[in-house]
Amino acid sequence: MTEERQIQSMIDFIERETQEKADELNSAAQEEYDLEKMGLVEAEKVKARATGEKKIKQVDVDRRVARANFPKIQRLRIMEEQSKIVDQLKENVKKKLLTSVRDTRRYSELLVKLIHEALLAVRAKAVIHVCKDDESLVKNMVSDLNKWYEDKLGTPTSITLSKDYLSGEEAWGGVLVKSEDGHIVCNWTLSSRMRNCLNDQLPTIRYYLFDPDASF
Repeated sequence: MTEERQIQSMIDFIERETQEKADELNSAAQEEYDLEKMGLVEAEKVKARATGEKKIKQVDVDRRVARANFPKIQRLRIMEEQSKIVDQLKENVKKKLLTSVRDTRRYSELLVKLIHEALLAVRAKAVIHVCKDDESLVKNMVSDLNKWYEDKLGTPTSITLSKDYLSGEEAWGGVLVKSEDGHIVCNWTLSSRMRNCLNDQLPTIRYYLFDPDASF
């Protein structure tokens, strides 16, 4: 074998060996890549399953919470509707009272009764507060009220009409009677009497309005 052929043979051997090494490296790299890819894919699958299971569990929890809260929500809605009905009832009572105020004769009789009750509660020199619209009506009663008090309790008193008129929520009728020193206050306004009456009767009102077993 000539020297040239020997050199060529060595070159061919080196090239083959180099190619084989390259093929081995490529094969190893591809195998490693495939394994890593499979690992990543599997990890993503696990992650996706975990996320899905978490969402399913959350949906189940939300469903159970909603089911548990449903009776409570229903009760609150019923209570809200009942409260609206009671408020409407109060408004209707107020309208009827205001209608009675416009009947001068009946309202005058009512004022006399309210003032009598208040004077018996105060049992002292008294100051009467009224709505501005009722001033002239009550002013004409003062003399008779003083006489009634003395006849009723056997002792004279002093009943005066205040210039401080009822205002705001109290301004639609009735009287506010105070002792002259201001220590005793008797709120006999229509709004106060209505509130007290409705509050006292509220359990009964609710029973007849909302209890399915109630009968009139």
